Amino acid sequence: MNYLDIFLRDPLYTSYDLNEIEFDIIVSLLFSTKYADIYKTLDSYCTVCEKDTTFISEIDQYSANQLEKVLVGSGYNSRGDGNLADFLKALEEIGLFQRIFTCPRPNSDNEHNQIFLFRVVNGKLIKIGQSPALADLTHKEIKKYQKLDKNVYQELNRAIGLASHGIGVGAFVYLRRIVEKHILQPKLDVLVLKDQTSKEEIANSNFKSKISMVKADLPKFLVENTKLYSVLSKGIHSLEEDECKMYFPILRASIEIILDQEIEEIERQKKNKFLIDQLNSIRT
Repeated sequence: MNYLDIFLRDPLYTSYDLNEIEFDIIVSLLFSTKYADIYKTLDSYCTVCEKDTTFISEIDQYSANQLEKVLVGSGYNSRGDGNLADFLKALEEIGLFQRIFTCPRPNSDNEHNQIFLFRVVNGKLIKIGQSPALADLTHKEIKKYQKLDKNVYQELNRAIGLASHGIGVGAFVYLRRIVEKHILQPKLDVLVLKDQTSKEEIANSNFKSKISMVKADLPKFLVENTKLYSVLSKGIHSLEEDECKMYFPILRASIEIILDQEIEEIERQKKNKFLIDQLNSIRT
């Protein structure tokens, strides 16, 4: 389990089985106390400063009181000795946990804070709220994809926004559009222009066949992982919302790898052209 994913990448209502997480990790995720010494900082993007920032979680007395109540109610001690089932039940009885990370820059006020809300239900940790919204935090992170096509950036931003509000199926639609419309289709259009295939043949081909037609020009990750499209299609047509939300972080990361490889290839071609032009300008 990656705590940065929990805070900064996973959408709302993603759940994590606390039976598989160590005591000190659970405490550090939910509480801001002297015992929670693992997750005291958070490398994120300050939407007010508009800069990457190392946010700091200060010791909070209310949070400390919550932890003390949980420890007393469950018979646990601060070293993690006790019955896990009793500890999880005591966490569930608390109802709501709040983590606040503050921007350390001078003159930063509460508007700079990043706030995350959690509940524990049936032994599972659930993120039920955050501010700023996930889409706002990832704006800078995905802005680089505008160099491919502003529509790619917009589609990915919409997908992240929908997922952050618990709309998994809708998020899948935009991820699939990126693969179909912005990655694969332009390569197929080139084949049509070169009379190497026809629109009719493309229309009658399945996804794997289309990949085979232009695999030499596609990002390697997409060629080697055609299951990505199958999962996106299944998500739209038959998966439940909770399943889509669970798979979204994996699929989003896969799409970003594909887009990164597209950018790398474009940059490589630009560099090649520049060097070829420079070489040709040398008199021999």
